[in-house]
Amino acid sequence: MNQILACKILFIGRNESDAQQLLWLTSNIKKPEMEVMHVPDSEAILNQRSTADANIILLDADSTGDADFETLKALRATFPELPVVLLTDDEDNIGQFAIRNGAQDYIIRSQLTATGLGRSLISAIERQQGQQVPADTAPLLESATAVLNRLPMGVILVTASSQVLFFNGKAKSFLEKKDGLVLDTNRYCRAVNPAENKQLGELLENALTPSKTEKQEGDFAMSVSREDSDAPLTVMVAPIGTGVAGKGAVLFVSDPVEPVELSIDAICRLYGLTPAEGRLALGLTNGSKLDDLAEEWGVSMHTVRSQLRQIFRKTDTSRQSELVKLILTGPAALKAAPII
Repeated sequence: MNQILACKILFIGRNESDAQQLLWLTSNIKKPEMEVMHVPDSEAILNQRSTADANIILLDADSTGDADFETLKALRATFPELPVVLLTDDEDNIGQFAIRNGAQDYIIRSQLTATGLGRSLISAIERQQGQQVPADTAPLLESATAVLNRLPMGVILVTASSQVLFFNGKAKSFLEKKDGLVLDTNRYCRAVNPAENKQLGELLENALTPSKTEKQEGDFAMSVSREDSDAPLTVMVAPIGTGVAGKGAVLFVSDPVEPVELSIDAICRLYGLTPAEGRLALGLTNGSKLDDLAEEWGVSMHTVRSQLRQIFRKTDTSRQSELVKLILTGPAALKAAPII
């Protein structure tokens, strides 16, 4: 991480005495050199989309009259590369909640000292830098995202508090429907049903809490009901990361009644099937019955059963359930789009 030699602070607050105090405090900080720019409110900054090359934003939370952190959210959305630290007297109702809404840190006004101010601001800048993706690894991250987008299930990466860090294409389709699982304005993943949302929180806590007793797979799974479907979404939670800062979880989300997007050509090439046999294998994988498929295709049941026997022989299976499991757990379930 690059050493910070100078720090340009953009202070947003209506209280002139706070600005004067900051100027006095920063003048007593020798390293790194600090400069304070003061604007009374965020409107001009947001409209001009410019922070005059500031390294960090110090926002007076108590002067905004903003209980929902809208100013903080707007600053983070407009200047995602800049850390925002809140200045406040209300640690209980603002400090901790501000971090959940995108602030890197908060500083208690009554406890301001030159040393504490400098340490807090530099630490916030360093954390922000650590969270940014280096330019040379960005293509690798894009490729990893492309891999996850191939999966036939939703993948949602969340922090320990359920705030979403990433989701793949399939998960995006689930969240956009807002049926069962939703992504709220603060980027928290939650279940629409209050009881199920509580259960989801307990699952996350269970996954991230060390236990002396061995946990079973069922301890990490749940169903999430939907208004527009009789079949609930299925969710499996798995812990990831180590240490307090790195803890999080991944949610694997599936729709048991949604047709699986498979390539007949891929199925045929993988298992040596004819196009007709591949079509039948795909139909069975998507839950269709033999007689329904025969009627849809205008062929006899004798023809369909004959094709099924050939599929069993070529795939070394003997039951439809075995065939479906083979296909869904094999490479055919992955989309064949190129990884850039």
